[in-house]
Amino acid sequence: METQIKRELSGLYSLWGCGTMYTSNESWNKEEVKKFWKRSEADFAGDVSSPEIIRLSKKYIRNTILDVGAGSGALINLIPNAIGLDLVPKHPRMIKGDILDMPFGDEVFDTIFATEILEHLDDETLNKGLDEIYRVLHRGGHLVITVPYNEDMKQNMVVCPKCGARFHRWGHMQVFDEKRMREMLERRGFEIAKIKRLPIGFMAEHKFIKQFKFFLKRFRFLSSGNLFVVAVKTK
Repeated sequence: METQIKRELSGLYSLWGCGTMYTSNESWNKEEVKKFWKRSEADFAGDVSSPEIIRLSKKYIRNTILDVGAGSGALINLIPNAIGLDLVPKHPRMIKGDILDMPFGDEVFDTIFATEILEHLDDETLNKGLDEIYRVLHRGGHLVITVPYNEDMKQNMVVCPKCGARFHRWGHMQVFDEKRMREMLERRGFEIAKIKRLPIGFMAEHKFIKQFKFFLKRFRFLSSGNLFVVAVKTK
């Protein structure tokens, strides 16, 4: 299924003349990514979910903190000593930079957040980006990840009525479940400290639901929105 979806998505990620983003590995470049996010007026995922992500990961947050793909800066707004990295900085504590070539030395950070970012990367960028995260994270440091859980990407494919381009509405290119996430991190020298399916956005918007864990277990569809992962750099 994932291979079939990637074939269908193959060649997307550029900007049509009508301004619609479509996914094209061949034509997508950094300048086009910047142009898209500068134009975008949509809320970032972290604008809603950041308080819940911090609540879930607070025991792993240490002294030096980086948010990769920091978006609007919602998460670093809640952590005074955190900095963000983004192609299009939108916050005073954000640095303009690329996950493929981070402007930091080796083993600089105690905690790195990569929330709702990995699903937007093609295979090459995903692999090189994780290697860069590993490089700048201290040994014994923690990587906190959130991604959509086992997304059915076909359900989020849309067609531009103006030019006919078919594209994923949020530009997703990857599908993750527990098995893939474990393998991807463990082969790099990470150890999984926590991996859990959670409706992070739903929990952030409906705080009362956290008091009724049995409800989430009973209604499984509510617990499958995101994969929440904490990994430790052990080597």
